[in-house]
Amino acid sequence: MKPLPTLLLLLSLVLLLAACTGLPVAQNAASSDEAVAAAVQATLTAVAGESSASVAAQPAETPTPAQSEPPMQLPAPVPDWQSIDNKPAASRGSADAPVVLVEYSDFQCPWCTRFHSEVMPELEPLIEGGELRFIYKQFPALGPDSVTAALASECALAQGDFWTLHDWLFEQQNGWKGSGNVREVIAQSVAALGYDAPAFDTCLDAPETMAAAVADFQETQKFGFRGTPSFVLNGRLIPGFLPAETFLGLIAVSAAEALGQELPAGYVLAPTPPPPDTDFEDEEFAVDGSPDAPVTIYEFSDYQCPFCLRFAQETKPQIDEQYIATGKVRFVYKDFPIDSIHAQARLASEAAECAGAQDAYWPMHDSLFAGKDEWADNLDAAAVFKGYAAELGLDSAAFDSCLDDGIYSDEVQADLEEGQAAGVTGTPSFFINGQMLVGAQPFEVIAQAIENALDGK
Repeated sequence: MKPLPTLLLLLSLVLLLAACTGLPVAQNAASSDEAVAAAVQATLTAVAGESSASVAAQPAETPTPAQSEPPMQLPAPVPDWQSIDNKPAASRGSADAPVVLVEYSDFQCPWCTRFHSEVMPELEPLIEGGELRFIYKQFPALGPDSVTAALASECALAQGDFWTLHDWLFEQQNGWKGSGNVREVIAQSVAALGYDAPAFDTCLDAPETMAAAVADFQETQKFGFRGTPSFVLNGRLIPGFLPAETFLGLIAVSAAEALGQELPAGYVLAPTPPPPDTDFEDEEFAVDGSPDAPVTIYEFSDYQCPFCLRFAQETKPQIDEQYIATGKVRFVYKDFPIDSIHAQARLASEAAECAGAQDAYWPMHDSLFAGKDEWADNLDAAAVFKGYAAELGLDSAAFDSCLDDGIYSDEVQADLEEGQAAGVTGTPSFFINGQMLVGAQPFEVIAQAIENALDGK
């Protein structure tokens, strides 16, 4: 069998599910099997208030929906959620079903296996009866074996039979998981399962196979998912395993809403928030690239965020070389200082703007990230920033006055409010021709998103 040259790419995506956020995260209290059902109360209530925040994907012990006070609050659907119904070969059920359940899953995840073995049998009658449409998507979060299994299932899909291998991977998980050569184990089984083995082997190394898995992964980032399994139920985010009876209740609520019927007792809907506003104001200084570039990237970032530092030093230079310098991308930096965890980030943003007033925005941007450890915990960070300005050859008197007087404090606050209105909750977050991408993504992911934008996708 050939090695898998693209394995580390998708694995790196999973390992980089990282963004700085000042939002609270729901935590587990217990993992009792009997208590799993009620976890949705706390989870969905938290999601209703902060639909794009990270939420723990495991159970906690709370009362059941029917017993809980106040009633279970379902979050409002995320905007444009119908666009994720784009994988018909990995779906089951009628395209006209009133309820659509999308699962983002990992074939190696024990909670995903429980969903497959315990919940799916209870959903089968709804799928067969035309009441529910189910879609499976890739979120391989547990390492190289997960990635290999995800790519294998994409190859099964390419041969027109996604579900046979899907079922085999979950049902035979103990046979391939941790085997030391998952690709070999799967390869030895695909022919017996009815697949074209040579074509399957070629498919595992094909760029389009990786691209399909990456596309699913990018959706998980857009929704802020951090664990498996995670679900989108008629647009509502459900981050975590729930038992069958809880899913059936939520599906009944979704069906009632879709059909204009009264909701079952014990459930209420969160108010629908305004749609994200991605009509961003232009920047005077923090702009790189041709104004005529076909693709514009807005980055919402925090100078004190370690993941923003990673992007600035590892990924941005490659974007500069391959896309900005060639006139394909215009890059705009927006400030999103998370004051609750990064006390000096706002002043750093102002320092960059003050440098921008002397045509040195990007040199100061680079200096701030490079010297983060020097100023992040320094109560006199302003002195450090003034030192950077002097090192860059700026007019020190003008820079110092600008920083001390807070000349650009309103500009930084305006950026922050723009990000909040667009749905940003963590840094770095990107909008690539309006499409949101969250987290410290490696260059390959950003490049794929740019190429999609260039192709008009």
